Amino acid sequence: MEDRNFWIAFNHVMGIGPIRFQKLLNVFGDAKTAWRAGVKELSEIIGPGMAQKVEEERKKIEPEKLRERIESKNFKVLTLKDDFYPSLLRNISNPPFLLYMWGDFDFNQLDLFISIVGTRRPTPYGRKIARILASELAKDKWVIVSGLALGIDGEAHSSVVREGGITVGVLGSGLEVIYPSSHRRLAEEIVDGGGAIISEYPPLCPPRPENFPPRNRIISGLTQGVVVVEAPKRSGALITADFALEQGREVMAVPGSIFSPQSEGANNLIAQGAKLIQNKEDILEALGFSSGKAKKSYGEDSPLSGEKGELFSFIDSSGVFKEELLQLTGWEEGKFFRVLLSLELQGLVQESPGGKIFRL
Repeated sequence: MEDRNFWIAFNHVMGIGPIRFQKLLNVFGDAKTAWRAGVKELSEIIGPGMAQKVEEERKKIEPEKLRERIESKNFKVLTLKDDFYPSLLRNISNPPFLLYMWGDFDFNQLDLFISIVGTRRPTPYGRKIARILASELAKDKWVIVSGLALGIDGEAHSSVVREGGITVGVLGSGLEVIYPSSHRRLAEEIVDGGGAIISEYPPLCPPRPENFPPRNRIISGLTQGVVVVEAPKRSGALITADFALEQGREVMAVPGSIFSPQSEGANNLIAQGAKLIQNKEDILEALGFSSGKAKKSYGEDSPLSGEKGELFSFIDSSGVFKEELLQLTGWEEGKFFRVLLSLELQGLVQESPGGKIFRL
């Protein structure tokens, strides 16, 4: 518990992200020792400018009182060391070293996660599609992840709430600064419905423009795939799609009129190879699911064929570390984690807390 206080303290130093924080842990062993290190020592690891920022914040922050204040707001703190940190997110490149969560939700108790994202200025067509897809997926017990933004995000969240399903909103601000403010009530409904609002930013952090692109890597990282519903050629939803590709997630897009600027980005994704989505069934097919459940059949669609079979052949009941498996396959990381995730979802393998993959 004590070291958790210092994880939170470092999270309140602007500029200390996953890479710099990991460097500190690698050198000092724990956050407490790093927090109390001298400016000269810190400068050698994170540079003079950042070391000075840490020094300035140390004069203002009392780590234990900071944690107590956050928890008094009924916010949970999830660190990378915690078993209840989202397992899907843990495997991306540079995952958040700390998440704040509002809501009573356990990411690792469920295994069906999909994100629906899109423009903040959708057409009636886009709104309708987002509502239909989110509602139908929620009926199949999928958790819908999005960014709580105006437009497509809000339509997806609202539809799940009305359906009585579970949805997760990922903020580009702190949990005490819900953005947009008009979605405060929606955020409350999400939490009341069993879902969650999460952020890697301190609770009082404002919605700075530079926060949103990194936020999008969390939206894709929490899920098996991303569905883009209406996105112009310059859209945050396309950034989410890019992160999904890097993370080995499935990228899907709903086609729109060639005369609609709001569909230009989504149509371009399809032209580049994204799965064309016309209904819920297209999404399930793209992810290798049928009626919302993983295929268990060993018949024609055998999970032991092709790439899945190759990876599965390296895994036994005694377990193999992921790093070793990656070397054995010789694949690039995105492909490796995509195939491994598919085997996990089909109930063929499981990861232990120590990072070993076992056959089931």
